[in-house]
Amino acid sequence: MTFRKYQFVPSQWETLKAQIEQTTESPDGGETTSWNSSIVTAVVELGFLCEKWGTDEEGMPVCEVTSPLYAVDILWAGEPLASFVSSTVWPIPDGVHIIAGWEQAYATDYCVANPTAEYCLPPVPPTLK
Repeated sequence: MTFRKYQFVPSQWETLKAQIEQTTESPDGGETTSWNSSIVTAVVELGFLCEKWGTDEEGMPVCEVTSPLYAVDILWAGEPLASFVSSTVWPIPDGVHIIAGWEQAYATDYCVANPTAEYCLPPVPPTLK
């Protein structure tokens, strides 16, 4: 299994989402759409994330600027589909959402993809005088 984070233009997400969905006939003769479990284990549609926070008159956080991109987290049953790779994003591993139990795997993959990121660099020990 592989956990990845993505951001899409909304129309792009609608097109790619169809690649990981399946439609089945329900007992009443209607159709039901669900995630194709042979491709994905979990899909979390986070939506349009806040890019800039402010506060209201009571000091409570308020989103001032929302991303135009639609955020989605996917736990793949295997490797991600090639059509999704270009939409992969690598937020620092302490963000908005994580699928429970995948924190360490994401942090490891983040550092492989971003080896010089501050998050991935060990602290410099103080020098002794």
